[in-house]
Amino acid sequence: MRRVRLITVVRRTLRARGIMIEESTDKSGYVYILTSPKTDCIKIGGTDFPPLKRIKEINSCDPYKSLGPWSLFDFRQVTDWRNVEYSLHYTFRSKLNTDIANQKELFHLSQHEASEKLNAIDEKFIVYKPKIDRMFQDDLFVTYLKKLFKFTGILNWLDIQGAWTFVLFPSTSGGRYFTLNIGPHEVAFTTLPMKSEKPINMILMDRLILDFKNVEIFVKENKGEIQENPYSTALPRAVSIIFEGTFETVIKFMNLEGVRRALIAYWNESLIQLKESNKLSVYSRFHNWNAIAELHKLDLLRK
Repeated sequence: MRRVRLITVVRRTLRARGIMIEESTDKSGYVYILTSPKTDCIKIGGTDFPPLKRIKEINSCDPYKSLGPWSLFDFRQVTDWRNVEYSLHYTFRSKLNTDIANQKELFHLSQHEASEKLNAIDEKFIVYKPKIDRMFQDDLFVTYLKKLFKFTGILNWLDIQGAWTFVLFPSTSGGRYFTLNIGPHEVAFTTLPMKSEKPINMILMDRLILDFKNVEIFVKENKGEIQENPYSTALPRAVSIIFEGTFETVIKFMNLEGVRRALIAYWNESLIQLKESNKLSVYSRFHNWNAIAELHKLDLLRK
């Protein structure tokens, strides 16, 4: 309270002197659905900072701590999180858990029913909606991403988004379809080519891929190269596979013997270490939460 009063006094003093303070008008943030194995309730909430930080707070504070650990089931990044959160709470008000004191965010509700309401959020609230629509206009692009995410299991690490990041159509190096980072370095990207060129694809994986000659042959046939230890921040066994080709070519590469094993070996270890560090990536502000939400939805439908 003392801090609030001090801020108020400072503001009044500055205004009296003719100095106006600009109030923040940024209402953007995140709405989320959390689940826990210890309760049949779900938690529906919102936050103005990445859920990674908020989930950590929830798992350490009453009354939610005793019902945890809580994990992220579904989410959206929106332009006005308080508005969307209020709308969700109002929709499910009859299912609010009133037995647990000091909270208004636990609901006797299935996570899938709540997710349906997230899917129905007015498009005007969805951040980066045009980029997501652009992604889904290219079936082969989506097919490649689904296969990459399935092989690496990265959708099992939704809780630490912001530590790993997925950026759609960044302007990096003349433009890319996407860039995926685990921590401080890239683990996959595909460039946006000029009209007369083919895209360049990069995927980082474990060096056990070097045991598979079929991969080496494929890379050479597609004007590519294999680089060992490509980033100073990568794990010691990192190998970068770079080659030219459309998404159809990349999908063929993904199906080669050894690729899935090498991807799992590197990405899984990287994600484990990333979770232990509990640090957000410097690229977290560019992460496309809603693209991941859509890909996660497709993954759930597949299962």
